[in-house]
Amino acid sequence: MGYWTSRRHVWKERAVNTRYLEEFLVIAEELNFSAAAKRLYTTRPTLSEHLAELEDELGCKLVERGRGKPALTPLGRRFLGTASDLLGQWDEVVDEYRGLSDNLLTVTVSATNLPWLEAPLLRARHRIAEKWPEGKIDIVTDNGPLATVDALGERENDIVVVGCKNFSEAGHRLLTKEHPGFVLNAETTHLFMAEDNPLFGRDTIHATDLDGAVLLLPPDVHQSYERDGVANRFAANGARVTLKTMPFRDHAEYFAHDFGCAIGVAPGTLVPRFGLDRRPGLRLFDLDDMDFSTDFIAVFRDEFVESPHGRVLFDEMKAAVAQGEPGA
Repeated sequence: MGYWTSRRHVWKERAVNTRYLEEFLVIAEELNFSAAAKRLYTTRPTLSEHLAELEDELGCKLVERGRGKPALTPLGRRFLGTASDLLGQWDEVVDEYRGLSDNLLTVTVSATNLPWLEAPLLRARHRIAEKWPEGKIDIVTDNGPLATVDALGERENDIVVVGCKNFSEAGHRLLTKEHPGFVLNAETTHLFMAEDNPLFGRDTIHATDLDGAVLLLPPDVHQSYERDGVANRFAANGARVTLKTMPFRDHAEYFAHDFGCAIGVAPGTLVPRFGLDRRPGLRLFDLDDMDFSTDFIAVFRDEFVESPHGRVLFDEMKAAVAQGEPGA
């Protein structure tokens, strides 16, 4: 009665490389170690040593080396095709990754910034693929709240979206003095309240109606509102407001929060995305006597734009925004 044997694999450092496979194929073709060594520009002892290591790794004899001419064993004949396939696959892998190293661009952005970036990013990627088919752009989103210019300096993100109020000079300074970038769009930032707020049923709301109110903001928005002097803007319109924040992880968590009597903010881009205009118990509103528009600016990491591929993406995104093209 015969039995199939099973050999337990013992972990050890791999000694075999593709060179050994190439040498085996030449040995199989020549069936002469001296001739094979000459073709491979090596010595016969080195060739024999490498073959022995390959056989040891596989746990079987590939070549019978008796007194006569070397001959392939049955397993050696089987391995002939395997070795050839492995080398072919490895050549394809090498070609692929050498090409990627020259043509791959990875772009990291915060998920909270994606609503403003995805259309120009996707359109730019599409245009680049049309012009340079070998180019690959991999868009990676970070789920953390890293949506401030600080994320550029810390190399967390390659692009961030910065909101600047239309009454602030911060956006202009950001583009001319700190980092390369361009304006994505200008849109109204709506305010919203929950039905617990005493102003919920009022037809028209003026800035003075928010006197004493708390504006509850995401962390990155809170930073920009402090920078832009939003509280001072309200004060100039007769309302003393307090800017507060909590560690919201993303837009979804922010809009799902119980605001009580606090006031929230909702840029126009996010209203349809989160169905804020259809959500029961929530009211979007704009102040009748105070413009609350925001310029959204794409700001890029300096080193990213200075790289050849990064510069191409920057230029294509900027062109897509200027031409008002939709995402691909």
